[in-house]
Amino acid sequence: MQIRLDRTTRVPLYRQLADQLRRRILSGELPPGTRLPPERRLAAMLGINRSTVVSAYRELAAEGLIAGHVGRGTVVVDPNRADTADARANGVPWPQLFAPLAAALYDPALEDAMAASARPDVISFATGQPAPECYPIPAVRQLLDEALHREGPRLLQYCPTEGYPPLREAIAAWSRAAGIHCTPDQVLVVSGSQQGLYLIARALLEPGDLVAVEAPTYVGALQIFRALGARLLPIPTDEFGMRVSVLEQALQHRRPKLIYTLPTFQNPSGITLSLDRRRRLLEVAARAGIPVVEDDPYRELWYESPPPPPLAALDDAGIVISLTTVSKILFPGFRIGWLIAPWPVVQQLTLVKQLVDLDTNPLMQWAIWAFLERGLLGPHLEELRTTYRTRRDLLAEALRRELGETVRFTVPAGGLYLWCLLPDEVRVRDLLPEAARRGVAFAPGESFFVDPTAGRHWMRLNFTYPNPPAIVEGVRRLAQAITAVRETRTLARHAPAPIV
Repeated sequence: MQIRLDRTTRVPLYRQLADQLRRRILSGELPPGTRLPPERRLAAMLGINRSTVVSAYRELAAEGLIAGHVGRGTVVVDPNRADTADARANGVPWPQLFAPLAAALYDPALEDAMAASARPDVISFATGQPAPECYPIPAVRQLLDEALHREGPRLLQYCPTEGYPPLREAIAAWSRAAGIHCTPDQVLVVSGSQQGLYLIARALLEPGDLVAVEAPTYVGALQIFRALGARLLPIPTDEFGMRVSVLEQALQHRRPKLIYTLPTFQNPSGITLSLDRRRRLLEVAARAGIPVVEDDPYRELWYESPPPPPLAALDDAGIVISLTTVSKILFPGFRIGWLIAPWPVVQQLTLVKQLVDLDTNPLMQWAIWAFLERGLLGPHLEELRTTYRTRRDLLAEALRRELGETVRFTVPAGGLYLWCLLPDEVRVRDLLPEAARRGVAFAPGESFFVDPTAGRHWMRLNFTYPNPPAIVEGVRRLAQAITAVRETRTLARHAPAPIV
């Protein structure tokens, strides 16, 4: 395949590559079923970074021109299939009109994992959800009945974009108990922390800006930053969290617009940033004048002892934007989260939020306010900690029993996940389809790294969503899948060379 890239123009290399492949697909030069070169091989052929090829492939996949699947590679899609024909109905070439946003969200491995999880016969460790059987449905039903009876007309109207005022006051009081000194004016209620992260990125970032992120980190953050055209600076982690010394060294040569971190029971690794590193991170960021976004949805889900204070509680320079949600401790479907930041930041983010959804559901905000105000959250969290500690230990025990030293992991002190390292001969892209065939799903480690190859032997297992019998059976199926992949790789390695 002859591709010519011009490094002297201002057109990004990935866009040049995507444009040339698109023309060849639409002209028929690359007919349906044509298998495109693997990302790494094409990058080597063209002398470019693999991430450039990944971005080009993502853009074409979002346009419906190619498709990538675990174990099958990337192939040109038949333009006559029904969904492509529908996209071009009435003569409008819809895929060609879409902005690059969808390309940034395309993750074949994660999509395969989520597709497998949706099957009713599959036990899913891939989700990030809490246990449905722990939802406090009776209490919330009573609260919602009361809300509709007492204040129904008012709560079914619009409310201030910043949030329901009593809830903002309750959040400020709850945050002060955690050491975060803030006023209600510094609280912005958002429709889930994902929206909060989008608002922050939309307000602070321009295409080409650099964002420092942990490696690994939350896949949703990577998608948002990429969708807005940001460049990513991965900072490695160890058992004590982000290696702040590496960040400090990087700042001598590069200038991120912001630093994004999940310091407490991180997703996906479960690690917690030590108190010393928290202080050092704030010192480094304050000296450089770089905002720190603290994504903190798991802080209350500790199982032995409370974690160190949040970054926002240690911040004396006013550089931290703290973000959290009730999705991991109450109901994901409520879509209620909030951020705490200096007042000018809240003011600016409120303007951005007005462009997105005007306000967050007032009825759900009232329910969360009542849950906080009436002291219901504390006992609920105690129940969650007991339940999740048991499930965490059960998952760890089942992995040790079924797999011994084959899979390595550290039992986290809180959060929702076990971060597991597979043996060298087992890649998650090979394991995903084998696991799906056996009725079990997990989140592939590749999705959590800026460079997906860094996660090719990692998988994330959620221990809160599946119930105890499902955890035991799911690990049994997973062990069978790992054994099958290892045997296949061993046979391939020892197979005689073909005679030519």
